[in-house]
Amino acid sequence: MLRALCQGSADTLGDYAGQTVTSSLRMEAMEHLFRVGPVGLSGQDSGRMATLLSEGIEALHSYISRYMTRAAAMLVTPLLILAMVAKLDGWSLLILAITGPLIPLFMALVGYSAQSLMDRKWTELLLLGASFLDTLQGLTTLRLFGRTRDGLTILAHQTHAHRRSTMAVMRVAFLTSAVLEFFSSLSIALVAVLFGARLLNGTVAFQEAFFVLLLAPEFFMPLRSFSASYHDRQNAQSAFTPIAELFTLPPLCQTDRPSSTSAPLQSVQLEKLCAGYGDEPDVLHSLSAHFNRDQLTVITGPSGSGKTTLLRVLLGMMPLRSGQGNAQRADGTECPLASLTIGWVPQSPFLLAGTIADNLRLASPHATEDALHDVVQQAGMSDIIATLPEGLQTSLGERGAPLSAGQIRRLALARALLRAPQLLLFDEPTADLDATNAAHVADAIAHASSGRVCVVIAHRSDLTRYAQQTLTLSNGAWAQTGAVS
Repeated sequence: MLRALCQGSADTLGDYAGQTVTSSLRMEAMEHLFRVGPVGLSGQDSGRMATLLSEGIEALHSYISRYMTRAAAMLVTPLLILAMVAKLDGWSLLILAITGPLIPLFMALVGYSAQSLMDRKWTELLLLGASFLDTLQGLTTLRLFGRTRDGLTILAHQTHAHRRSTMAVMRVAFLTSAVLEFFSSLSIALVAVLFGARLLNGTVAFQEAFFVLLLAPEFFMPLRSFSASYHDRQNAQSAFTPIAELFTLPPLCQTDRPSSTSAPLQSVQLEKLCAGYGDEPDVLHSLSAHFNRDQLTVITGPSGSGKTTLLRVLLGMMPLRSGQGNAQRADGTECPLASLTIGWVPQSPFLLAGTIADNLRLASPHATEDALHDVVQQAGMSDIIATLPEGLQTSLGERGAPLSAGQIRRLALARALLRAPQLLLFDEPTADLDATNAAHVADAIAHASSGRVCVVIAHRSDLTRYAQQTLTLSNGAWAQTGAVS
């Protein structure tokens, strides 16, 4: 009963430790990925990262809950039994002391070949996860080009490869179990045969022989349990290697620092700013600019001129190589850009499969219904919401269906306004829209620019008639500036 109680406590505490560590590691990994930011993760495969954060980290649970507890039991329990057997019978002590270490030894020898198989299994699992996500995201493209079956064939080949590698690992695991059972059974048989011969000769007492025979299986039990869980260690080791690589990604996003003053934002100033990616040359070259409050600034320029890089700098997604960017408040104090409340409306806003209210509350989870209606009105979506059957509680499908592209962007604007941003940024807000929708979006942006600093990246001329300042980027420097009345 005491042994069962100890074993149950060890299993319970092991599971608790495994859940605590994996949950903590998953949160640390997510926090680190947020610090790395979209720029640092642009070269990473999202499907691979999703597999690591789910299956990869979960593989550490068995290592902590089973392997570590059984490793501790393997060190303590056999030594206690050997100490007891040493007082009862020297020959049994000699047999157990010699045969006991053979089990972990042969387990390690077999395990060396299993490690390479486990590494291959995890590599194929990561490739399978990445390919599956890529296939889902590109399903429309594959369908239009008639390559759907080719995509399924690739997934089938990768699935079969993962199945074969998994079965190879299982074969090694079964072989390991057979080896362990053989040596433990052989050792117990040696002890039993030796006691049988000595009992016939009358050189040992029955009580001592019977007690040692009861202890012999218990001596090998923790060794066998440890060896059987050795594949948990190999699995965790193979999974942890790519997880550790995620933590080596350098953090690029600036840490949010709250401002010490509540004065409204007056302007954003960039002074001789230089920025670039990795070891590549600068994309922005000694760029200086002033973006003022109550002023709509439209930045234009050809593709590759540095517009997206400038937005990423303003969003705090990448560090500066030289120069500085500061914000000046109405009371004359300066503060870093990281202390500002920023609203961001990308070219392709992401909407969850939920209600309109749920998507709006991503910016402010505790926002009231009145606040939601207010920002919807500011974004020019009130009439559209009123025509929906359930208003703000209308459920949206994947990518915002059934809303149109222009409506989705205005809804994204309403979501950004819910944070009461001091700096409002847009990336091609009217791209791919017809003239009517583009005009609606432009009107909403012009209305939203009042009372805050507003910067828009645009190729089209829909917003230039609303702009108080226009800037043109060319090869990372200003080619032209102007004001529009």
